[in-house]
Amino acid sequence: MECTIGGTRRHLRDLAFGLARRGIGVDVACAALREPRMRADMDAMRAAGIGVTDLPMVRPIRPFTDLRHAWSLGALLRRGRYDVLHTHSSKAGALGRAAGLVCSRAARVHTPHTFAFAFEGGAGQGGESAGPRGLILSTERALGRSTQRMIHVSEAEREEGRQLRIVPPERARVVPNGIDPAPFAEPRGGAALRAELGIPAAAPLVGSVGLLNDAKGYDVLVACLARLDADVHLLVLGHGERESALLAQAERLGVGERLHLAGWRDDVSAAHDAMDVFALSSRWEGMAYSLMEAMAAGLPCVSTDVNGSPELLVPRDGEPCGVIVPRDDPPALAAALGALLADRGRAAVLGRRAAARIEAGFTLEHMIERTLAVYREVAP
Repeated sequence: MECTIGGTRRHLRDLAFGLARRGIGVDVACAALREPRMRADMDAMRAAGIGVTDLPMVRPIRPFTDLRHAWSLGALLRRGRYDVLHTHSSKAGALGRAAGLVCSRAARVHTPHTFAFAFEGGAGQGGESAGPRGLILSTERALGRSTQRMIHVSEAEREEGRQLRIVPPERARVVPNGIDPAPFAEPRGGAALRAELGIPAAAPLVGSVGLLNDAKGYDVLVACLARLDADVHLLVLGHGERESALLAQAERLGVGERLHLAGWRDDVSAAHDAMDVFALSSRWEGMAYSLMEAMAAGLPCVSTDVNGSPELLVPRDGEPCGVIVPRDDPPALAAALGALLADRGRAAVLGRRAAARIEAGFTLEHMIERTLAVYREVAP
């Protein structure tokens, strides 16, 4: 896999460890160029008996480099005698499936983790464009014809793939992302975090977690801050190329002192404990892990109508456990956040429902078992 950042990195890591715990032989070929901490994940995989190949794949189209990496993947596949080849994200998905066609009899399964090229300005995670939209789409369609199963992480992403004609509909499956809710179920440490970051103890606090890039839409969330009451603060955990632009935007809007960009931190549970409402302002997603973690923590959540969020927050077969607003709409997002900050009773009800929903159907165990079921369809 090339896109070893954000939720895609998380998905790969969780899937590899989950399969290995069930006695499945697992080998991983991935890059660590875009997220150096991926190397720690790779070391942990090796310690767990997972084979790991460090292959420095890059996101942009580089014909000679890509050919060399496809050749390396082909050599790995010829040695491994695999039953299933499961590729992830755009570049690795293309190189891996192409190599698999030539060098392996393994069943080809692919998880796209969103079709970022389908969105205007869809640079995807990390802000790098994968290449021309037409070329990527035609490549995805060509490879889709020989992909036995495509696993989408949400129903909305499957529908997106159907509209783009990426893969024959009968080969598409949905396996929602899953998390271990236990580390988030009893958030604590929020008071200390507020004091550390200079957030007043009694101030209403909207929070979010994610990479600071165009996909996450934090410029929309900063614009919301200027529309909320003057005592409301905004906390964002994450790092990325948009940090300076977000700070400058906050200064222009006169909310610089109420915006807290805390960088990447491991104490997410403390951040949840500090927050009153969680906001996902993304322009595109597959199914956001940060939203699932906030739900597991019992936070009331507001999300834009990106893939996965309506399925989580407004299920067709149950009561709402959050609020959905249009993407790129600061007034709508601000109104929803303000309403939950003003009505703590409703916020508490939504938070309890959210935690129950994650526990009932979106755990890591659910994700692993559903993925294995897809593997058994193509490699009995």
